[in-house]
Amino acid sequence: MEEQKPRPYRFTEAVGEGLSSSFQNLASETLKEGALSSKEKSIIALACAVAVKCEHCVKAHKKSALAAGASMDEILEAAAVAGMVCLGSGFTFASFILDD
Repeated sequence: MEEQKPRPYRFTEAVGEGLSSSFQNLASETLKEGALSSKEKSIIALACAVAVKCEHCVKAHKKSALAAGASMDEILEAAAVAGMVCLGSGFTFASFILDD
């Protein structure tokens, strides 16, 4: 069975080749080696996916992080940090109830 492309790539292809290639180029440029390694960027992307609550993104970025050499311990810690940040941001928004 052939593995299906990730949903965002299927969507951008359905819209048109220009959008599809632009999205793929943006992802490639953003995640390539630079001041941060591809592994570090993959872990950050995974944590962001957890924070924005995107199941498909979590799965895709977990796969990418593992392929880039991240350990499950690193992945779990990054996900835990993202969860902690979301809890804090939840409390921040809840605190607006206290405003006049």
